[in-house]
Amino acid sequence: MNKQIKYISFSSLFAALIFVITRFIQIPIPLGYLNFGNCLILLCCCLLPGRYAVAASAFGSALADFTSFPVYTLPTLLIKSVFPVVFIAMLKIRLKNDYLRHIIAAAVSTVIPLIGYTVTGMVLYGGFAAGLAQVPGLATEYVANLIIFSVMLTQTVKRNIKI
Repeated sequence: MNKQIKYISFSSLFAALIFVITRFIQIPIPLGYLNFGNCLILLCCCLLPGRYAVAASAFGSALADFTSFPVYTLPTLLIKSVFPVVFIAMLKIRLKNDYLRHIIAAAVSTVIPLIGYTVTGMVLYGGFAAGLAQVPGLATEYVANLIIFSVMLTQTVKRNIKI
């Protein structure tokens, strides 16, 4: 099978999974909801070449917002395009422990959506205080996503899963 067709297929599959997880598994938090789509975005970045992971991340997340909170569609498209780029860039840092390198890259890259959605909240809800009100909920969401991603990464490595 042609590698490009394989990557496009897996990218589409990840976009669909990101959409379903983000859209239909939601836990309400102040000014939004907690979801586990970021776990799949990070996993997708570990398994696919960069541009395919970015496309899956951006389109899967934006589609989830388009069908639930349409006002967030464009900010999400931008935020979830930058998020995997930062993660992939952070993976270029060399550490002896490959697992630790992935966890550090995930932790640093989650700052992008935290800042992005805080700024979006400031614009949409009328000021600095409204944007900052989202930070505790967003931080909780990203910590939960990091924990789940670390488990997913462990299982991916343990089972030698590659695309």
